[in-house]
Parts: sequence; C-alpha cells; structure tokens
Amino acid sequence: MEIMYYILIRGRNCEAFIDRCVSSLYSQTLNNWRAMIVLDQPKDGSVKKAMAYKGIKIYVHENETRKGLCQNMWFGVNLIKEQFYPRPEDVICILDADDYLDPKALNIINKHYERKGCLATYGSYIKLSKGRKTKISAPYPNGVKVRASKWHGSHFKTFKFKLWEIVPQSYFQHDGKWGEAASDLALMFSILELAGLARSNHISKPIYYWRDDTKFKTKPEDQKHWEKIFRNKKPLEQIA
Repeated sequence: MEIMYYILIRGRNCEAFIDRCVSSLYSQTLNNWRAMIVLDQPKDGSVKKAMAYKGIKIYVHENETRKGLCQNMWFGVNLIKEQFYPRPEDVICILDADDYLDPKALNIINKHYERKGCLATYGSYIKLSKGRKTKISAPYPNGVKVRASKWHGSHFKTFKFKLWEIVPQSYFQHDGKWGEAASDLALMFSILELAGLARSNHISKPIYYWRDDTKFKTKPEDQKHWEKIFRNKKPLEQIA
C-alpha cells in the first residue's frame, strides 16, 4: 500500500515566505502528499496568502488565539489526524512556513520508508544565510541516550503516524504549561526514543532549506530553559 505523506506547515507572520514554502511542495517529484498549514494568530497577510492554496491537497487553519510553539506542534499534528485520517504506516513531516524543501525531498524520504523497519528520519539542512550544510549533519551514535546526547534530530523531521499516537501530551508541557520554545526537541526526543535509533534513519543529503536569518527567532534564554526541561523528561520506552 502506498505511503501518504502528511506535512505540517507551522507559521505565524510568514507572509513573505509562504509562497516559496508551498511551491516547494508542488515541485516535489513524489505526489502522494497532503499538507496542513496552521497559522498561529498572525498579524500580517499570512492567512490571505495561505488561503489561496486551500483545496484538495492543502488545508488551512488559523488559530483564534496564539498557541505558541509547543502547543501549535501538538495541535497541528492532531489537526492532520482529524482532517486527513492518516493510517498508522503513513508519515508525518514537519516543515516551518518560512522554510522550503528540495524538489526530491519526499522521494528521498520515501526510499528510506520503503526499507523494512524505518519508523523515523532526520538529517541535514542548508542554512539559507550561508548556503551550505551545517555541522549538525551526523547520525546519533548507536547506543546513546537521546535526551542526554548532543542534538542531531533536526530537519527534515519525519515519522510514522503510529508513533504520534503514543507520544504523551505532557512531553510538550511542564507543570501544566505548554513549552514556549524547543518544540522540535520535545517532538524528536519522544519520536526517536519510541522508534529506537536503529529504526531512525539519518539522511546525509541536505533536502531542507532553513531560513535562519529572519527576525522571528526564539530568544536563546527561552530555548535553553525549555531544552533543559525536555531533556529531563523520563525517556520513553522503545516500541516493539
């Protein structure tokens, strides 16, 4: 059965970038995808631009109140569940609205998921301000504890939907409060633990373009604070 790829596009004030982001999906050499654009109460023209793409392949949602990074991640994937009804073996992909994909990104990802046992992928990206791969492009060493190790679980982040069904909501929160930063870490620490590193494929070819030079970036002190919280969560047990 053909795998369907469901792409969560998260953004806020992304009017200047959303066209490039969405056009990179329509340029994919693999066509079995659907996308969920979730805009977190933007103050610019992001909604109007995104609504121009709404149709069979793309669903657009605007939050009435701002949710923040971690809650919007959780909410967005669950919107995919509610609107598209993914099967357990289908794949969820995370794409920020100010970034975009290489035309062969989904095709490359698909080759990994066609291999027996692959449950998640992560890998290399290109910083648009520098136009090159980053030093983060390396796989996790075998046997390490993900939450205690140097961060490698970066773009392009993808995983089988059945893993999402196991991730606790509390792993995006602390003391009942949603995380205000480090949402990628909250997600991928959980996903990689559930999948196990042997079933989480690192992709060395950079297929994701990260716009690292916008003014809409998390404050370093907030990132550091929430990263510490998420690293201290109890590791999840690998699924069979």
